[in-house]
Amino acid sequence: MRRPAALLALLTGLLLALPALAVRGDAPQRYAPGQRLHRVAHPEAQALLDRQPAWRAFTEARGPGWVASWDEATGTPVRFWGPGWDVDPALLADDDGAWALGWQILDETAGLLGDVARDDLAPLALDRRAGITTLTFARTWGGLPVEGARVSLRFKADRFVMGGYSSMPGITLDPTPALSPEAARTAALEALGWSPADSRETGAPERVVLPRPGHRFGQIDCRLAWRVELRSDLAPSQKRVWIDAHDGELLAWEEQVRFVDGTAVGSVDDRYPANGLTTAPLPEVELSAGDPSATADEAGAFTIDAGLPADLEWQVGSAWFDIDDAGGPNPVFTDLLTTDGGTVTATPVDPGADEQRALLDVHVALHTVRQWALAVDPAFSWATTEVQVNVNRTDTVCNAWFDGSLNTVAAGAGCTNSGRVADVLFHEYGHGYHYFSIIDGAGAFEASLTEGLGDYLSATITGDSEIAPGFFQSNTNPLRDVEPDRVWPTDVGDVLQTGLILAGALWDLRTALIADLGAEAGVAHADLVMSQIAARAEDIPSAWPEALLADDDNGNLADGTPNLCALIDAFEPHGLVDGGGTAFVFDHQPPQGEQEPDEPIGLTLTATLAYPECAAGELEEVRLLWSDSSDDVDDFEIVDLAPAGDDWTGDVPGIPDGRLLRYRFEAYDTSGSLVAALPEGSVSDPWYGAWVGGLEELFFEDLEGDDGGFVHDLLEGEGEGADDWAWGAPGGQSGDPEQAASGVRIWGNDISPDESWNGAYQPDVHNVLRSPVVEVGDVDRVLLQFRRWLTVEDGHFDQARLRVNGELVWSQYASPSADQADTHHVDHHWAFRSYDVTDLVDDGSVQVEWELQSDAGVEFGGWNLDDVGLYTAGEFVGDDDDDGADDDDSSAGDDDDGGGGGGGGRSRGGCTCASAASGPTGAGVLLLLVLAGFRSRCSGR
Repeated sequence: MRRPAALLALLTGLLLALPALAVRGDAPQRYAPGQRLHRVAHPEAQALLDRQPAWRAFTEARGPGWVASWDEATGTPVRFWGPGWDVDPALLADDDGAWALGWQILDETAGLLGDVARDDLAPLALDRRAGITTLTFARTWGGLPVEGARVSLRFKADRFVMGGYSSMPGITLDPTPALSPEAARTAALEALGWSPADSRETGAPERVVLPRPGHRFGQIDCRLAWRVELRSDLAPSQKRVWIDAHDGELLAWEEQVRFVDGTAVGSVDDRYPANGLTTAPLPEVELSAGDPSATADEAGAFTIDAGLPADLEWQVGSAWFDIDDAGGPNPVFTDLLTTDGGTVTATPVDPGADEQRALLDVHVALHTVRQWALAVDPAFSWATTEVQVNVNRTDTVCNAWFDGSLNTVAAGAGCTNSGRVADVLFHEYGHGYHYFSIIDGAGAFEASLTEGLGDYLSATITGDSEIAPGFFQSNTNPLRDVEPDRVWPTDVGDVLQTGLILAGALWDLRTALIADLGAEAGVAHADLVMSQIAARAEDIPSAWPEALLADDDNGNLADGTPNLCALIDAFEPHGLVDGGGTAFVFDHQPPQGEQEPDEPIGLTLTATLAYPECAAGELEEVRLLWSDSSDDVDDFEIVDLAPAGDDWTGDVPGIPDGRLLRYRFEAYDTSGSLVAALPEGSVSDPWYGAWVGGLEELFFEDLEGDDGGFVHDLLEGEGEGADDWAWGAPGGQSGDPEQAASGVRIWGNDISPDESWNGAYQPDVHNVLRSPVVEVGDVDRVLLQFRRWLTVEDGHFDQARLRVNGELVWSQYASPSADQADTHHVDHHWAFRSYDVTDLVDDGSVQVEWELQSDAGVEFGGWNLDDVGLYTAGEFVGDDDDDGADDDDSSAGDDDDGGGGGGGGRSRGGCTCASAASGPTGAGVLLLLVLAGFRSRCSGR
């Protein structure tokens, strides 16, 4: 029957007097008059149920050791467990088999279920967590759910070990409701005292069976009920209400809101101050309402046990970022949460609004970029530690930096507070991302590389090629833009500008992949490529092969990669394909032996597309630049080569007897751009070479039959391998050649005779290789000639020297300062070298020395020597014999041009450069950087 109005009013008053929020804990708040809210076990009742026939039959069948915990109202076991019994493991491992086992056990233990028909049970869930297989069954009656009924079985180690039969047996009632769903909803609202205008239904009413266990043994009452789900708009409350389907009586309700929900946001800059303000979630802040506290999630959402309205307070920072205000204590932000699911907002107030806004901006930006990092690499280690962040520093202006911690500075000198520019935070976090991504022994924290990675990271998060607009207070011009095609090495400059070369290539790749793969997949793959460059690249040129490796899908880089064409299109305009500014492969075989005087010398340069499946490049012009004079190292005659398929051919006109031919190539594409200058690598003397005319041999060693009588010595250094000169076959490691210039044997530094050697010379050593003392007698001219393959660090740090009778003849280029000293000497071919050493002959004898002296850091392959000879010739115009100014052919000496070149070799790519100057200053430095390939230093000097 319907409850009297007076009692209904009393119930409504009681409901409204209850707390609006549920208590902290697992059990929801519940109102169920006359019902047992918690099961209480009475020893005497439990003992009585232990003697019931169904349980005795079970234990007699399955043996002793079984224990049951009983629902005293229903007489069914809430749990029963014991020694268990074996089941077929094959059946249990199969889902269908597991359900078959479950039905078998239910049939066997039907007496424990009580008066429950088999058709009233249906499979509900199968779970295999933690090595436990759990089967659960839904309990119905007449097709209606039975509230609170639970039937479950548990298996472990291929044995049945536990059951739970809160099955609510013995249901008898009229299944036909007298009340409509709409009437039940109205009754529920009236019972709760809620207005229809201020509440809403969160689910359609459902007809169910509601068992109502009493406090007395065996007492249980079942009702046909409408279950109604309602949520209040005036208070943080969502209730599940049961209304008697026959008379509209309120049977029970449960509070579904366990804690108040909210979202913490901040009033922050929309990327930078001049762009206006916006509100953004404050991820992972810790909020408090007195003693209760809660931590927001990544979206700023939180749940806290507090009454409404709730006065909440919090500061910036989280478990991942310890954000400190350098100007004093961190401000405490406060706001009132008035509704469940509402927001609390951190709003800076004067004084100190700029500094407070910076703290909020830093919090938002750093959590944004941290999520980017984890999306790219879920195992990224730095994202799982607490990073120190110092905001509003005043020890400098117009800056921000990473030094293991992250640092931003207050406004000043016309610059915005750097903590208020999101791009700055993304960029600086990018340095940390790079540093902590590096695979030790593979990648390097090189300055221009990390600047480029930081700029790309900022651009990919904002989706904007312009970096840090609004950094200056007077305008919204960006600090940098990654969109223009800056080219390696033409545009090499300070580390920030140099970094834009890589950032631009990655941005172009991102753009291309978006077009090919779609926005989400394209950005994700470009970011992945960036992450692998960060892990393994040691400088900007090495980013290209790492990008290929990142894109590869089958462990074979020779057959291309899935997005090879996009990679080429992105990196080639920046001069980064194969380390040069071209997609061509060049091949040239210099003439061997002595050339006939006064006869044309035919030369061929072969140019093929490195990636014909992607690029359709074409050369417009190839020039041969040649000289047989050392009066002016830049005085080259030019011959335009003729195309013949992939070959470009031409002749050097006849050269008189006794001359050294020096020559090189320049290749131009159809746009007129210089795409290759060959040979590459020999910074000090970038020429091929050949001798014209006859020579009279005074001494020659091809080093094949024996070591030629050469000896070596350690002048400084200690330890095994410090004197690493060896005679034998080259090993091809650390820049060394893979084969001799002729035959199979050479002399060289660490030619890696076995796997315990790596081909590189050692740090802090000074060693020398000496030829035998050669008696040359009384001749008018003495020439020293040999083949050289030398790789050595910039001469500012390591020195490779050629001496004759103790006098310096040649040494590689040395940069004027440590900051500029990245101009390494790296031969890519067996270079032919010829020197007039007549004035150095001592009492008719000659001894040649090749020295190597290294410092404490960065080691290359060192010297490799073959086909060493001393000759005499009647007439000679070529290189001089000391290291003075190279202005003529007298004994005043030469500069570092080394006089000559030669040897064969392949070169992939080229470089944009002008003619070499006698010393690398101004544009000459750029030329040397071009020819050597800019490379970072990671050790202090």
